[in-house]
Amino acid sequence: MNATQPIGYYVVEPVLYFVDRRNKEPLIQLFEEVRMSPSSLASARAKFTSTTLLLSLLTVFTVLLAACGGGSNPTTTNPGKKAVLNVGSHVGSDFNKAFSPLDYTVNQADSGVLGMIYETLYFVNGIDNSSSPWLASSYKWSSDEKQLTFTLRPNVKWNDGQAFTSDDVVFTFNLLKQYPAADHNSLWTINGLTGVTAPDANTVTLTFSHPAGPNFFYIAQVPMLPKHVFSSVGDPTKYANENPVGTGPYKMTKYTPQLIVYDKNPSYWQVDKIKVDEVRYPAVKDNDTLFLKMSSGQVDWAGFFAPNLDQTYVSKDPQHNHYWMIPDNEFAMYVNLQKYPLSEPAVRQAMSLALDRDQLSKQAESGYVDPASPTGAVLPNQKDYLSPDLANVTTNPDTAKAVQLLQGAGFTKGPDGIFVDKNGKKLSFGLNVVNGWTDWEKMTTIIQQNLKAIGIDIKINDIQENAYYDARNNYTFDLTIGGVFTGPTPYYHFDTHLNSGNLSPKGFNWSRWKDSKTDELLKQYATSTDPNAQKQAIYGLEKIFSDNLPYIPLVNAADWYEYSTRNFTGFASKDSQYAMGSPFKFPDNLVTITHLQPVQ
Repeated sequence: MNATQPIGYYVVEPVLYFVDRRNKEPLIQLFEEVRMSPSSLASARAKFTSTTLLLSLLTVFTVLLAACGGGSNPTTTNPGKKAVLNVGSHVGSDFNKAFSPLDYTVNQADSGVLGMIYETLYFVNGIDNSSSPWLASSYKWSSDEKQLTFTLRPNVKWNDGQAFTSDDVVFTFNLLKQYPAADHNSLWTINGLTGVTAPDANTVTLTFSHPAGPNFFYIAQVPMLPKHVFSSVGDPTKYANENPVGTGPYKMTKYTPQLIVYDKNPSYWQVDKIKVDEVRYPAVKDNDTLFLKMSSGQVDWAGFFAPNLDQTYVSKDPQHNHYWMIPDNEFAMYVNLQKYPLSEPAVRQAMSLALDRDQLSKQAESGYVDPASPTGAVLPNQKDYLSPDLANVTTNPDTAKAVQLLQGAGFTKGPDGIFVDKNGKKLSFGLNVVNGWTDWEKMTTIIQQNLKAIGIDIKINDIQENAYYDARNNYTFDLTIGGVFTGPTPYYHFDTHLNSGNLSPKGFNWSRWKDSKTDELLKQYATSTDPNAQKQAIYGLEKIFSDNLPYIPLVNAADWYEYSTRNFTGFASKDSQYAMGSPFKFPDNLVTITHLQPVQ
């Protein structure tokens, strides 16, 4: 390595950003090759004259000098130029050219498909549980909460010019019935939806077999689909949907495995609120790379984990660099209950008791979040729903008790200190994690150490994102780190992850928990209009959860969210909590984009 190479590397990165914002594609190609290798540089010289190269390098140094001299001043948006927003939310793999909004094996909000293109009838703010009209202008429950009627906004169009009507809404919900894998909240099964009708072009009525007030949260998450597109494609979870048609504020105008670009939809029903002309989603290989892009100004809005953000990000430009981490769910270790001895409650209890959750919080998550409660309630957010019988349950490790549980279940320690079953088979399990998700990777290392201390061997499988999702969704894992999808009360994550109706290959019951009492209590909550009866159902679910640990809570999970106000203002914040801030959270990302304003 010669003395100029490090300088060259750091010179190139900001130029890529400078050039990219001005759509100078030949210069992007040139500088990518200059950075890559001497042979690539030779190739680049063959493409461009020496004069072009010299002028380009002069541009580099001009940009760098400007950056050094004016780092504290906001970048202005030049009138007449596109207002381009760069979003960093997809970490770990390239983009697949498959954009079905009902394919829940991946998070389509990572790519912007959910939010930039597809919308919902209503928006429910997970921070305060308030609701706002979106594609529907109003809704009304019947007195017995068995019928829910929406009035749709007039004059809404799909981005191909066709009208959005009640037929599309009826079609969308019926599609969930026809293809249960698309109905990930089990509206048509466990949650009692029996019919959807359209009295006229602007009215839709959903009918349930029982009082269904809690279902509004689920209904508000369903993306509306165009009947004229999806009626002929078969299973929507398997349809590639390469050219997505939605009612949202943008159209997809460019796709590569490394970049997706959206441009403003001129026929959007509230186009006056859309001030961002173009939104760009790059695919990023890991959290560290995304941090470099964010801190160098190549990304305006991101959702990822990075340690010590106050020191490494905010302090570099306190006026513009911000983050806001809202603890709104959990990270957990999902257990494949089909596999012995993970199917034994004593093994899962021992694993939970061995975990130093405080260490997980401080070392893996930089102290942004608290240790997770093994009761199943997300505390302190859901403290009002914690059973009094579980009020004294702690998150502290107890290795002695963990060893006693394993011994009491008939396991014995081998000569290497690892427990074996009666057939001499070691308690040795694989633990899946996504390569490049650095906080999760750190968690797996700590878990491995904690469990080794009680005599359980863990082999970490650090795999690519697509392989991770495949293993999780098809139950071909022993243990896997994952998020817990929460809602206003514990009912929603119990329903999502423990409901036997979610056992399909594309359901979210990743541990494959199946218990009639659990289903009964979930139904009790969902069908009751009595808050006390609902709370008693939650207490019962917490008892089942804490006794059996179908999955093992690790730490509370924040809504990872970083943003820069150098180029755009209006982001959600502690002082403006109109939505969750992360770009990978749908439909909050849609609400956010309507608030952003370019800096003039």
